[in-house]
Amino acid sequence: MKSELDKENYQKWLVDKCIYKGSTLTIELVCGVTSDEKQDLDLGDGIEIKGVYAVEPKGERFRVYFDDVVLLQAFDECAHKTTDHQFRDEGVVGQYKSSTLLDYVRNETLLMDIMPGELMHFEVMTGDDWFHVITREAPVVSAVVNA
Repeated sequence: MKSELDKENYQKWLVDKCIYKGSTLTIELVCGVTSDEKQDLDLGDGIEIKGVYAVEPKGERFRVYFDDVVLLQAFDECAHKTTDHQFRDEGVVGQYKSSTLLDYVRNETLLMDIMPGELMHFEVMTGDDWFHVITREAPVVSAVVNA
């Protein structure tokens, strides 16, 4: 799914806020801006990384809004397998034409019995977190002004 978020690589986007309430999901993203000067990073216990560029959440802001969410799965982007990516649209927000998660929801849960309707699988990828959303409606991506 093409959106304004695609002007930057998904790794530049950071989650500022995530609200899952009822059957709606709102993910607010901010673009990370790399500092111009190197810094030393103290990890504690005597461990220090010298000469790194900090990434600050100071760029553009966008909201990804899902209505009618049936299932939400979120995890660290490093823990993701790319099993079904050949069936996924390009972009920060992508739709899967086919996925093992969608098959699981359809075949191994009662969600289709209690919440009938056509299901879609979307994924929102950021530099830290990936969100898998099973929903009946496509998300809306909009700019956040004056945040």
